[in-house]
Amino acid sequence: MDINVRIAGAAGQGLLSAGKFLGKTCVRAGYHVFGVQDSMSRIRGGHNNFQLRISDHNVVALTKGIDVLVTLHPEDIENDFAQLKDKSIALLDSETIKVKPDDSRVIDVPFKKTAMKKGGKPIFSNSVAIGFVVGLLDLDISILNDLFNESFSKEDVAKGNIDSAAAGFELGQQAHKERGDFLPGLKTVEAPSRMFLNGNEAAALGAIAAGMKFISCYPMSPSTGIITYISHHDTVCSVVVEQAEDEIAAVNQAVGASVAGVRAMTASSGGGMALMSETISLCGIAEIPLVIINCQRGGPGTGLPTRTEQSDLHFVIYTGHGEFPRAVFAPANAEEAFYLTAKAFNIADKYQIPVTVLSDQHIADSFYTVDKFDVDKIEYMTSVASKDDLFEDGSYKRYLITESGISPRAIPGMGPHLVMHDSHEHTEDAHITEDALVRNAMVEKRARKTANLSEDFSLDVYGNDKCETVFVSWGSTGDALRETVKILDSDGVKLKHIQMTELWPFPASQFEKAVEGSSRIIFVEGNSTGQLASIVKGQTKINDVEMILKYDGRPFNTDDLMTQLKGVL
Repeated sequence: MDINVRIAGAAGQGLLSAGKFLGKTCVRAGYHVFGVQDSMSRIRGGHNNFQLRISDHNVVALTKGIDVLVTLHPEDIENDFAQLKDKSIALLDSETIKVKPDDSRVIDVPFKKTAMKKGGKPIFSNSVAIGFVVGLLDLDISILNDLFNESFSKEDVAKGNIDSAAAGFELGQQAHKERGDFLPGLKTVEAPSRMFLNGNEAAALGAIAAGMKFISCYPMSPSTGIITYISHHDTVCSVVVEQAEDEIAAVNQAVGASVAGVRAMTASSGGGMALMSETISLCGIAEIPLVIINCQRGGPGTGLPTRTEQSDLHFVIYTGHGEFPRAVFAPANAEEAFYLTAKAFNIADKYQIPVTVLSDQHIADSFYTVDKFDVDKIEYMTSVASKDDLFEDGSYKRYLITESGISPRAIPGMGPHLVMHDSHEHTEDAHITEDALVRNAMVEKRARKTANLSEDFSLDVYGNDKCETVFVSWGSTGDALRETVKILDSDGVKLKHIQMTELWPFPASQFEKAVEGSSRIIFVEGNSTGQLASIVKGQTKINDVEMILKYDGRPFNTDDLMTQLKGVL
C-alpha cells in the first residue's frame, strides 16, 4: 500500500507545519511516512509543496504521481494537476482557486469559511485541510487532536486547531464514503512507537548523544535547522548554543571550545564552509578535533539555496591549504545522520582531526519514519590522556612523534603541564621551528593517521553479490537507488548496489574487493561530473566506469531512476 499526498501552496501558508502534523498522525497510526519539502528561495509567495508518501512498509524515497492533492494557492496549479492519477482526489477552496468545473477529481472544500466559523481566523484553514485528509484516509482524529494539544501551549490556539480540524474531518469522512473505493482506509494498526523527524534533527540528536557540549553556527540554508533544533533543547541537554556573526567566527569559536576539552561542532553549507577553510587547515596542523556538518545545496555561489545537490565532495576532501589528514562521512537518511554524526565526534577526538559530515538539502529537510535510536551503539572514543599517562617530569610533549601519529592530548588546566597548540610548524613540545628534519618528521607523523583511519571505515553492499553489474551511490541518492534495485530484483533482474557512507580516506581495498568480478560499474550521483567516480579512478586501478547523474536541484525518485537503470541495462 502506497499513497502520495501533496499539500501545495505558497511560502508563508504553513505547508511544513501542515505536512508534519499529517505525517505524525499517520506514523502514530502505525504507518511509515516519508515527507519531502519542495520550496522556492523566497519568504512569501511562489509555488511550494510538501509531499508525503504513506505506506505499510518502510519508505525512504519518493515515487511519481499524486493520489491526494491539497492545493491552497492558484500559482502553478497546472503542474500539480498534471501529476494527478486518473482516480486521484484534489481538494481546493473555489473562493480562491478557479478550476474547470467538469474535473471530476476536484472536491470543493470551504477551507477559509470553515476556519473562520470554527476557529475565528483564516490561519486555521490548514487545520481544516489536514482534518479533511485524516477523514478521507479514515484515520483516527483523536491522534491529530493529541498532536495539537502537545504542540500548542495556548489553550485557545489548540482549541481553534482542534475545532477546525474536526469540521474538516467530518467532510473528509463523507468523501471517504463516496470515493473510498480506490483509496484504502488507513485504520490504526498495532506498531512500535516510531519517530518522525528530518535529517537535520537526527544529526543534532547524534551530536548530543556523542557528548557534544558546544555548537556555534551562522544560519545558512539548509543547515540552519541543526542549530535551531539544538537551541530548543539546550538546557535539558546542557549544550551551549552560539549564533555567531559569521561562519569564520562560528568555526573559530568551536575550535576554541575543542581546545578547552569540549566536544564542539559547527554546521553550514558549501558557501559557509568556504569561509572556514583557513581554520580547517589550522585544525590540521594544530591537531584539534572538530566536527563540521556541511548540508549541500546547489552551487556555485548562492546557487539554489533551497534545493539539493551532491557537488561538495571534492571541496570538503581538499578544503584547507596544505596536506593533513581528515575524514568525510555522508549519510543517506536520518538514521545514518544520527549514527554517523556520533561517529564523527569519536573519529575527530580519537585522531585529533577535522571531520566533515556531508549531508545535503534532501536529507536535511526530508522527514523519515525512524525506530528509536539505540544509544548503546555509540561508543566513546577519545585521545585525551589521563593524568597518569602524562609525563611526570614536566616535559609533556603535545606533538610527541608516535608510531600511530596520535600524540598524547592534554586539556589546559588538567595538570601542571603547559599545554600549547601551534599553527606554525612546531617541535614535539609545540615550539615554532623551520628545521627541515623536524618538518619532515611532523608531516609524516600526521600522515600516519590516515592509514589507521581507514581501518575504522566500512561500506554497505546490497543485492546479488555475484552480479556482473554493480551500482555505486553515496549520500541521499542511496535510498532511492536501494529501493529501485530491490524492485528490479523482485522482477528477476539481479543487481549489486554499493552505498558509500565513509568516503575519506577512501577505503580503496574494500571497494576493489566489493566490485571484484563485476564487468560494469555505474555511479549514481547528484552532480554533473561524477565526483565519487573520479575519486575511485584516482584511488584505485579502476578506470572503466559509467555514470547516471542528476543536477537540476531535485532528488532522485524511484520511478525516474527505474527508467534510467533499465535504459543502461
